[in-house]
Amino acid sequence: MAETSAQTKRVISDKYRASHEDDQSTLAAALDRGLSGTSDTVSDYEAALRGYFSHRNAIAISSGGAAITVALVAAGVKAGDEVVLTPTCPLCTVYPVMDMGAKPVFVDTRPDGFGVDLADLERVVTKKTRAIIEIPMWGMPTQVDELQKAARKAGIPLILDLAHSHGSTLHGRSLSAYGDLSCYSTHERKPLATGEGGFILTDNDDLAKRCRDYSRFGNLNGRDFGLNFKLGALAAALGTNRIKYLDRQLEARRKNAERFLSQLKHPSVREFTRIEGGKHNYYFLTLRTSFANNRRFIDYLDDHGVPSDIKRYGCRCLYDFPAVEQYRRPCPNGERLLNSMTTIPVHPALSGDDMDYMVGLINAYREG
Repeated sequence: MAETSAQTKRVISDKYRASHEDDQSTLAAALDRGLSGTSDTVSDYEAALRGYFSHRNAIAISSGGAAITVALVAAGVKAGDEVVLTPTCPLCTVYPVMDMGAKPVFVDTRPDGFGVDLADLERVVTKKTRAIIEIPMWGMPTQVDELQKAARKAGIPLILDLAHSHGSTLHGRSLSAYGDLSCYSTHERKPLATGEGGFILTDNDDLAKRCRDYSRFGNLNGRDFGLNFKLGALAAALGTNRIKYLDRQLEARRKNAERFLSQLKHPSVREFTRIEGGKHNYYFLTLRTSFANNRRFIDYLDDHGVPSDIKRYGCRCLYDFPAVEQYRRPCPNGERLLNSMTTIPVHPALSGDDMDYMVGLINAYREG
């Protein structure tokens, strides 16, 4: 039986809704300008994204999922094509692939992280492969530099789903620098939050044009097909204002994570292995465990008010969900990862006492 903590129970929220005193004045000013997805307000937001992430092109999109759809179209993916991705990502990543009639092909992760296993990648790539998607989960950098080389050698576009990874870097560069097309979400729980929304970053002007054209109804020229995935001006105005606070927020997340980790003493719990040159944004703090029953550990924390994304979303390999099981290809590394981990919130609204409470619960846990 798990040993409970003597601390007074707290309820730790994993939801962080950024708020800044100039948000309202920013929105009020935007009301005096055009509100559509082609307004100058959206252009200003895209310029701010280009500047922050150091890219030639930024395309504001209506959601993170829509960004994946637009990126797939820009990469030339069509019905009947194959798209390679790891099965440890959210349903949000695979559904756009399925919706366009392409076949998701699952590739295993590395043993100690969520990046693509390059040896397994060679086994799954075929003549039908039209894109590879890498998904660094919970903001943890993956070896996207190595995957970029492999994708270029194979002549296959690399799409990065960086919905969790605002501010995560590798070798001093944004993770987006390693993708042909990099997709972000700005859902209200993300570090850069606009309520709903997303954006695509690319240094390839041709790919940027394809993204922009497709997400604007093919420019309504009657020749090029497209749909409407534009981001509205109010969300864009909020994004322009909030991006200037992003570094401050990420630093607060890292300080909370450092405080937690400095006190973590349980022999069966550790932080995920950090890759060389990688800098985590700590969207969530990710922990590996060596318990015989990891679910019991997660339930123990949940009973004491500490939530986990693993429990909230029922995280398991995508092919174990009924909607995706037809594409089953067992990935043992990915299965082991999801069955031996949990997430801990470390967002800026949490106090030092909150960090101490959570690490105290973990240090007090006894299995059996």
